[in-house]
Amino acid sequence: MNQNDRILLKLRKEPLKNVSLLKMMTSFQEVMKTHLLEQGDQWGVLLLLPASAYAYDHRVYPQADYIVFMDYSSPDVFPALFQLLPSQAKFVFKLQDLRYREALSSHFSMEKVRGFYSYSTTEGQIFPKDKEVVISHAVDERLLPLWAANHYTKDEIEDYFQTGAFSVSIFLGNNPVSTCLAFRNEETIWEIGAVHTLESAQRNGYAKKVVRTALQETLERGFIPRYHVLEINHASIGLAESIGLVPCVQLEHWINYIQ
Repeated sequence: MNQNDRILLKLRKEPLKNVSLLKMMTSFQEVMKTHLLEQGDQWGVLLLLPASAYAYDHRVYPQADYIVFMDYSSPDVFPALFQLLPSQAKFVFKLQDLRYREALSSHFSMEKVRGFYSYSTTEGQIFPKDKEVVISHAVDERLLPLWAANHYTKDEIEDYFQTGAFSVSIFLGNNPVSTCLAFRNEETIWEIGAVHTLESAQRNGYAKKVVRTALQETLERGFIPRYHVLEINHASIGLAESIGLVPCVQLEHWINYIQ
């Protein structure tokens, strides 16, 4: 087993916590610098992704050199991981454990630039599948403008459907008024995203119907659903909590340079 396979094995012990690391590992192994440290029974992982490799990061963090991900079994391993960071580089730290930020802040002056909450289901949870919704396993061109409102491109959408994604939507006549996507994030984790309801159709419970149906469909396929929202998106947070999802991870982006 090579080093990257050993890293994946460790990270997949907590797939929801480490879904960002797992996704980047499987998508960018060829350009990512990966490090695995083992000290007795303890271990640490450090991933360095060139910021230019991922379109989102390159657009949002154009000055950054690396996007940094980490995980470790004990804080005793952190000093050795820290020594692996390139000197004088500009970093975006994507941290899924608040203790990692505390460890880094003793070495860097850092600024928080974004925060996210991930929600998922509890064991045995069941959601109603609404009869109004339409589930599609192919790209429906009528839905593209709604997804584009959430900054999803047509190429991204087509890539998702090539790996098994499906959409859940409500139509009035021939016109879509609310939709979401369920797509593979990493192995067992499926994302419920691209939720959008036309302004003229809001306050009718449509978003709740499409999301609940997407969650149940995902669970029936044997996958773990994840609903990921900006910490300032109070409407999406309210939707997640109103249908019984529970927070599982708090992800924060921190930088060590002035934007």
